[in-house]
Amino acid sequence: MDTTQSLIEGILIMLGIILLAVLLRKLAVLKKEDSLFFSRIVLQITLPALIFSSLAIKSFDSEFLIMAAIMAVIEIGMMIIAWGIATLLKFKSGEKGALILVSAFGMTSMLGYPIIRQAFPNSALAMDEAVVTSEIGVGLLLFIMGPLIAMYYSDSKVKEKDILKSVRKFFVSPIFISLVAGIGFSFLPINHSNRAFTAFIHFFHLIGNANLLMVAFTIGLIIELKSIKHIYLFLGLAILLKLIIKPLLATWLTNDPHFTEMMREIVVIETAMPSAILTVVFAKQYNCRPDLVSMSIMVTLVLSIFSVSLLFLSFF
Repeated sequence: MDTTQSLIEGILIMLGIILLAVLLRKLAVLKKEDSLFFSRIVLQITLPALIFSSLAIKSFDSEFLIMAAIMAVIEIGMMIIAWGIATLLKFKSGEKGALILVSAFGMTSMLGYPIIRQAFPNSALAMDEAVVTSEIGVGLLLFIMGPLIAMYYSDSKVKEKDILKSVRKFFVSPIFISLVAGIGFSFLPINHSNRAFTAFIHFFHLIGNANLLMVAFTIGLIIELKSIKHIYLFLGLAILLKLIIKPLLATWLTNDPHFTEMMREIVVIETAMPSAILTVVFAKQYNCRPDLVSMSIMVTLVLSIFSVSLLFLSFF
């Protein structure tokens, strides 16, 4: 299976689960209000398990951490660009927060890993670099900034003291605890082939495997195929920023002899992924236009088949 086929397969599976949730909602098996339940399961159970099981078994090469830092700089740059455009166009608070979320963060794990595996077959080094770059450079920022952006730009009235309270709560949340625990475990001198350790990690891995299902259900229960004010302008900006400007920014920032060709290509691939589906969980949790976020995820997901294919024609 070539890279394009791998991408299409991953996207079709994800779309299938989302459409299943839409069908279950139509049949009244699930309700739109259930999306809040699924988002809580993600934030408190499946996502922390996924974070811990991903980080606990990884080694952190200094070169990889440099690429993770580059990725973080790119995402911060996209936040600033999205904020500037939304401010210039006088978007409302919720619309501005939604645009920042869908422009900055991508599906580096869910779609990025399979594509990188196809692009660099039998290269353990490529996968190690991809995981560290994704989990530290993307995940860490998403898990910290995602909830704060959604809360700050929420359509609901949120007081400054509530935001500060949320920041404090984050540092005792399952997400932050799993981040610290996962990184801490990665530095412990533990034999990863030990059966007890393997079973321990496998326990969290199995729970983390449910994350895609829970998030896809959240999207399926939220998304509404109806006319939304500014929808075409918003979607156009999301496509431009996420699928075009972000990979171009990555190409420019990594255009340095210090970086190997493989390092550059991995970063560019990860920045070209569609909008991260976890952003809809944060948007739903804090009422930051989850309708716009979910629609943007669906559109960038489908269009990434073409944009990533064009990317590979240029790089490979």
